[in-house]
Amino acid sequence: MPDLRAEITASARELVGRCAHAAAQLPLQARVTAGRTVCLIQVWDEAAPPGPPRQAGQRLACRLAVLEVVRAAGRPRTREQVVKALRQADEKHGPGTVAKALADLTRAGELVNPRDHRGYRLPEAYRRTQTPSLFEAD
Repeated sequence: MPDLRAEITASARELVGRCAHAAAQLPLQARVTAGRTVCLIQVWDEAAPPGPPRQAGQRLACRLAVLEVVRAAGRPRTREQVVKALRQADEKHGPGTVAKALADLTRAGELVNPRDHRGYRLPEAYRRTQTPSLFEAD
């Protein structure tokens, strides 16, 4: 079995050597896929490291804005209501980004969507509204 780490390191050294003269074109980023395997390459000038990838920064900002909208509403909000509230707040997040943010927040447990058609809400608000089971102690 070949030593993949050594091959990757040698390829990276060769690439950095070829990019050393192109400081004016940096930072550069490339993403290559082969089946389910993905390689992300970033090359930058040591004196000016790049910030986070733009997409990741936008998704984080959208997640924070969505949480604020739901928290401020104090009641469940549907996806459409969240998009409308963000638009009214002059936030520049499209419906697709909002949908992804809602999915991320739900997966992380920061929001719940119990499929009661009322919408997304904070987990603690959902727990307060649930009817206790007959088998739960008071």
